[in-house]
This record gives sequence, structure tokens and C-alpha cells, in this order.
Amino acid sequence: MDTLIHAQPAGDAGAPSLPVIERHRPQFSGSAREYFGIWFVNLLLSIVTLGIYSAWAKVRTQRYFYGNTKLAGASFEYLANPIAILKGRLIAYAFVIALGLSARFSIGVYMALIAFLGLAMPAILVLSLRFRARNSAWRGVTFGFDERVGAAYGPFLGWPILAYITASLLYPSMKMRQQQFVLEGHRFGSQSFSFQGTLGDYWGPYLAMVGAAIAGALVLGAVTALGSDMAGSREAGMIAFLVLFYVGFFALMIYMRVRYANLFWDKARLGDHRFESTLRARDMLWLYASNAVVILCTIGLAVPWAMVRLARYRAEHFAIVANGSLEGFVADAGRYTGAAGAELVDALDTGLDFGF
Repeated sequence: MDTLIHAQPAGDAGAPSLPVIERHRPQFSGSAREYFGIWFVNLLLSIVTLGIYSAWAKVRTQRYFYGNTKLAGASFEYLANPIAILKGRLIAYAFVIALGLSARFSIGVYMALIAFLGLAMPAILVLSLRFRARNSAWRGVTFGFDERVGAAYGPFLGWPILAYITASLLYPSMKMRQQQFVLEGHRFGSQSFSFQGTLGDYWGPYLAMVGAAIAGALVLGAVTALGSDMAGSREAGMIAFLVLFYVGFFALMIYMRVRYANLFWDKARLGDHRFESTLRARDMLWLYASNAVVILCTIGLAVPWAMVRLARYRAEHFAIVANGSLEGFVADAGRYTGAAGAELVDALDTGLDFGF
């Protein structure tokens, strides 16, 4: 933790002192060797029980990563009940089975189910965010998500449609509205998060991505033509095209994801406190690519190592810049926790959690 103290100017002894600014970085203490045992047992029991144990496996996994992530000396807590997660997954499994059967026997029912799923996704997102927030805590104070289900249809249905029909020209606006919705819907105890972003912040990464895509397309065309000439066959040129296309597409997607993830936290505020996210696209690209190679080479046994590696990197590139002590803030935020629990219990909430 880095601490920056704003000293009181000389000659102003009677003036009120400025608050201390503290930068708190999370510390992740998990290890691949330790988590491998949990992961392997979870995998075996999920297979033996035909997926039923997967709900308990998720809780064990989340509690391991939450418990091994400390902020200002205190670990996070994951409070979810496996039964609630199991109920949500059974509903999801039933829907997937219905989709598969209808695709084979009734295309009309299949299309109706697809339309229903598209219309229901914003509501599912809200239920998922609500479930995750309510079951996450730090220093005994739980998080919450209070946005209404209906409010999600603008940012997560209306704006995606507008972005699609404008050939992605409104994509920055869509991302800003979505991140604003998610952020402002959350709170920590009684204190709500706020969003300080502007549309200009979201156009920068988008224009950089478009420029890179255009430059990449020109290079891709030249390399494809050169490959065809050198090999004397169109097949070689097509292979070169496909390889470079997917590599370039993957790199651009990682770039956009990282830049917008940084924006989400850099523009977030919790009272007088702010956040810093310093993820780098080239680091994440290397992590994802190397993790994929190692997982393939070990037939999946390196999954725990890859998960721990990513968790540690994300913790090292995140910080809370606290304007004053967190002690008083946490105590004040916790006053609302008891009353909040009853308000957050929704009759439609069945523990749906799809990892949003």
C-alpha cells in the first residue's frame, strides 16, 4: 500500500487539515498447487454427479479466490448458498434441453424460444448482478445491486440494436450506457457507486481499434497476396489469411476489452474514493495466449495455474485511492446492511449467476 499525505501548508495552523490519501492495492495469496486440489476434486465430483455438484464446486472456487484476495488487510467473502445456484442452473439446463429438442422437432418453437431468450437476457443480467452483489462482502459489509429489471432493457437491448443497425458506429455510446448502468446500480452497504465517464472517453479506444483494423486489413491483404505468389497456390494464401485474420481479431478484442475495463474502474467513484485499473493489452494478450498453450499441452490440467495467474495479475494492476481512512467509511456503510437484505430478496431471484 502506497500512502500519500497532504501536508497542511505552513502558516495555516488554524486551518482544517486535509484528508490523507491512501492507495490500497489488493493482495492475492492463492497458489496453483493449493487450488489444484480444490479444482480436481470439484471436477471429479461434478462428473460423478452428472453436473449436480457443479453448484457446490462454484461456491468452493469463489470462496477460495475471494478469501485469498485481501484489501487493506481484510479478505473478501463469498456468501452464496449452493442450493440457490443449483436451482438457477437447473432452469438453465432445462432451457438448453428445450432448445435442442425444439431445433430437431419444431423450428417454430425453436425460433420462439430464441426470441424469448433474447428478450429475457437483460432481466437475467440484472438477476445475476443482484445475486452476485448480495453474496459478496468485505469487512462484514455486503454489496448490493438495486437497479430495476426494466431499466436494463435500454442499455442491454435498445443500444445493442442501435449499434448493430449503425454498423457499430454507436458502439462507444452503447458501452458507456452499459457500464454506467452496472456501476450506478451497485452499492457497498449504504453507499452507492457513481459514474464519472464521458462519451469522449469511450471514443478514443474505439477509434484506435478501427484504425488498427484498417491498417491490419491492408497488411493482411498484402501478406495474403505475397503468400500466394511465393507458394504458387491459392490454398497457401488462404491459410495465411485465416491465421492472420484470427490472430488480429483476437488481439483487437483483447485491446478493446482491456481499455474498456480500465475505463469502467477509472471512472468509478464510491463516495470520495476512486479506483485505478492499469491492465495492459499486451500483457493480457500474452497471458491468454500462453495460458491457452499450456492448458492444451497439459490436457487441461493447467487450468488452476492459469486461473491463479490471471487473478494475481489483475490484483497487481488494481488500486483503491481512498480519500481519508477506510475504517470510518466501512463502519458508516455497514449501518444499512441489515435493512438492505430484505429489500434485495426478489421472488424471481433463483440464484441465476452467469458470471457477468
